Amino acid sequence: MTGKCIHHPGRSAVVQFGTDKYCEKCKSGQEAAAKLVDRHVDPKACFVWYRGGDKWERITGTGCAHWVAHEKGIKKGARIHRCLEGYTYRVPDLIVGRKAVADIATVKVGDIYVNPRKDHCGLVSSVTAVKGKPPRIEIRHCSSRQGKVAKNDFATYFHSKGSFYR
Repeated sequence: MTGKCIHHPGRSAVVQFGTDKYCEKCKSGQEAAAKLVDRHVDPKACFVWYRGGDKWERITGTGCAHWVAHEKGIKKGARIHRCLEGYTYRVPDLIVGRKAVADIATVKVGDIYVNPRKDHCGLVSSVTAVKGKPPRIEIRHCSSRQGKVAKNDFATYFHSKGSFYR
């Protein structure tokens, strides 16, 4: 690989994420930090951030917005609020500029679900019509409580609370 490390211009690059190139010490730091990422976060390898010098750390937080951003290809927000591969990892950045779904009856597969505190999110994975009632909505999300990317019923698990964005 040709080029220099984005953080250490005196060092040769050995790995690249997006358009950014990194030296061997950065690569080792990234790999070590990725091993400390919580088990429910997916993907793990890029859920790290540069802390200065030769120091890399896992990104703090639950990873739900990070997972959604990877699934939907969302790279918004300040560079410091994006993973190593450039994907958003904060819920507010994930939904900025998106249109809220006004009527629950119009929710579609692929819409983004956001809880009322705007600190957790997921993707609508299925919508089933129920005659005379709101639709049954299933949300797939990176769940710290369940330790994995899980699917849960909107009415039961999320108590029918939250908003949807498209």
